[in-house]
Formats: sequence, structure tokens, C-alpha cells
Amino acid sequence: MTDQLPDPLVPPEVDLRDFQYMELDVRALRDSRFAAEVKPEAFRAGVLLWCAAWHQVPAGSLPDDDVQLATLAGYGFVVREWRKVRAQALQLFVRCADGRLYHRVIAEKALAAWEAKCRHQYDRLCDRARKANKQREAQKVELLAVPSFEDWKSAGRPAELPAPTPPPSAGNPPENALRGNGTEQNGTETLFPPYGGGGAAQSATPPTAPPTPPPTPPPPPPAFDGLNAEQLNGKAVVALAEDFDLPAQWGLDAEALGFKPAEVHREAEKFRQFFVAGRGAGTRRSVRGWRQSWSNWLGKAAKEAQR
Repeated sequence: MTDQLPDPLVPPEVDLRDFQYMELDVRALRDSRFAAEVKPEAFRAGVLLWCAAWHQVPAGSLPDDDVQLATLAGYGFVVREWRKVRAQALQLFVRCADGRLYHRVIAEKALAAWEAKCRHQYDRLCDRARKANKQREAQKVELLAVPSFEDWKSAGRPAELPAPTPPPSAGNPPENALRGNGTEQNGTETLFPPYGGGGAAQSATPPTAPPTPPPTPPPPPPAFDGLNAEQLNGKAVVALAEDFDLPAQWGLDAEALGFKPAEVHREAEKFRQFFVAGRGAGTRRSVRGWRQSWSNWLGKAAKEAQR
């Protein structure tokens, strides 16, 4: 029964589909009972399912459906063959109350990666708020309130902070809002004066309405700052923001190619300067285009380092 199953090991919002790499403890896998005892076909299917679970939502889980599992494990539509290795391939997976299968180890790594992703987004938000508050302070307007990390996560991890609510207007009170500048006639105040602003009544024909202005074109999409990829999804033209900060996964991609963390930061800054104010300034058709530019940049940097 569902009420006897454990709670899901990962919250439903944990989405790591933009994390190309999954941490693998080489020694633990090499010395594990899974590597030593399961059949080769089950081992292959199991590793493929680990990879599939990393990019499921929530991360670290799989659907408890043999048709889908057979496809994810490399068996396609041959469900009969998949069922022969199912028990061994799904070692360390546990069925939870939401009906999905969770891998205990991958779930732990997914939670750690999600925490790092959220922390990076929060740090970038705080940095933008600091810059905005510096300008607001110079303009003598109310500063943006920065929530704590936990409060920010509880609020749904908003990409931007809401602006302070302006104070109510000091104009006419609500009960006089419809009176306008009416004129008194016979001791009473009229709500609407005659055309022309008062005095003797004039022509009853209302003035001609001004022509309707053409519709305002939609504003261009914001520049890509490294954190707003979801907001820019589907946009046709995307520029690189002046405060661009390398996405965490892009940095991991560079480290996987052999770049040290200090080298990644150096190349990221050179990348930002070149494409924001240098000869490469311009736009791309999508965020994916900027990621390809980053990959090309790393390839060029690697070749230069070998000279």
C-alpha cells in the first residue's frame, strides 16, 4: 500500500537536466557488490538507468513502468528481455510513496548538486540586488529587501526581487474621485461640467477622439546573464549581458576537459569581455548558441595552451 512506502528521497522540483555530468565514485563502484555479482547485461542496464535517473524529474528517480524502463535501459520495445535483468539492474532503487523508483546514492548526489545550483542562483541574485541597491541609494528610493537563502527557496526561488510597493498617492480622496472640477449650479455641484470647461452650455457634439496610436512593439528580450536561460527559452535573438556569470554546468564542462578552476574563471572573464565589448559583441539565436560559443572558446584555449 502507498501509505506504507517511504517518502520520496528527492523533492519534486529538483531538476538537473541542465547538468551534463553526474559525479561517479569510481572506487565505490569498482569495489561494489553490484559490479561483482550482477550479470553483464544487468550491469549495463543498471548503469544506463543511473544515467537516465540523473535527468529525470525529480532527479535520481525513475518511473515504475516496465515499458519505459526497457527503453531507458537500452532494450527498446523488447520488454520480455528487460524483465530478465530487472531485479539485478534495479539494485539500490527503492519504490516510494509517489510511485517512482529512487536510487539511494544518486538521490544523495542529486540533492547536493541541487543545493549547489540553488546557492549559485541565490548568490547571483544577491549580487544583482547589491548593484541595484547602490543605484537606488543614489536615487534616494527604498532599497530592495534581500531574503535569506531559506526564505528565497521557500518562495519558489524567484529570479528577481520584487520592487518595494510605492506609498499611496496624496491626491483626491476616493469619495471625491468622480467629482473632478465640476462647477456649482444652483447651489449643487455637478459631476461633469459642460463641454468647454464651464459657464454657458456649448455645442452638445463631443470633440473628435484622437487617432489610436499604433501598437507598441514588444520589448526585446533581456540579455543572457548566465542564470536566466529558462526565461530566454525560445527567444530568437539573445545578447550577452554585461554582468554575465558563467553557469555552473558550463564550468563543470570546462573542468571535465582538463581546465583547472582558476583557468575556468580566467577564460570565463575573457569570454565575457570578448563577446560583450570586444570584437565578438553581438547576439545568438538562443542560449544554446552561446553554449556552443563557449565550447568553441574552450577548444581554442586548449589548442593555444598546447603551443
